[in-house]
Amino acid sequence: MMTLWEASKKRISVRAYQDRPVEEETLDRIRAYIDELNGVSGLPFQLVTGPGPGVPAVKLPGAMFSGPVYAFAALVGGSDNLSAEKVGYYGQDLVLFLTRLGLGTCWVAGTYDRKSFSLDLPEGMQLWGILLIGWAAEKMPVRQQMIRAAIRRKDRKLKDFLESDLTYDQVPAWVRKGIEAVKDGPSAVNQQPANIVYDRGKVWARLWKEGRGLQFNDLGIAKRQFEVGAAEAGMPGRFAFGDGGHFSPEAEA
Repeated sequence: MMTLWEASKKRISVRAYQDRPVEEETLDRIRAYIDELNGVSGLPFQLVTGPGPGVPAVKLPGAMFSGPVYAFAALVGGSDNLSAEKVGYYGQDLVLFLTRLGLGTCWVAGTYDRKSFSLDLPEGMQLWGILLIGWAAEKMPVRQQMIRAAIRRKDRKLKDFLESDLTYDQVPAWVRKGIEAVKDGPSAVNQQPANIVYDRGKVWARLWKEGRGLQFNDLGIAKRQFEVGAAEAGMPGRFAFGDGGHFSPEAEA
């Protein structure tokens, strides 16, 4: 199985899927992993499959996606900012797990037909988005290629993610590796509203702009991605939750 770093580099938002359901054995592995994440996070993520054999799990707009999607993860959490951030953090952890299984994913916040599937939401919880799960088409249709190209043109440069008195080239290699991973991660409408602050050996993550109501999702995604990059560069550690949450290397945690 590929490493987390390899999964982070390989992952893209897949918008074209094969007409091929995910095998039940693989679905069982996904369910087990979701249960593990829920046990750690306290979130009620759910795996949703189609109502019958060969029936898609969700209806998606043909202008944005192609091919049927037979399974998705419902990213469910509370309405507060901490819950929103946890949805992003643990949702991205799930993305990396699915990528390591060879599956394609796409984080979808709103462009899906909510009436096309049923979902029992625990009291006080909301559906923040869905994570499509399937086998990526061998060749991306031209329309999807154009959508992806338009989105990626808006990408920020690596140095734009850093707030520091030092230049990007002057900060430690593990910080640069973490920022590279942040840039590679998904973001709602490609807003990328989270920055990494480096000051005298300390690192924290903060929101520098609004993100259409999903900025705390994006903050969680960015933190999980940074952890993957930092670990790849020999500095494993963990972020504290919250806007301004600090990164603690394992030796200090």
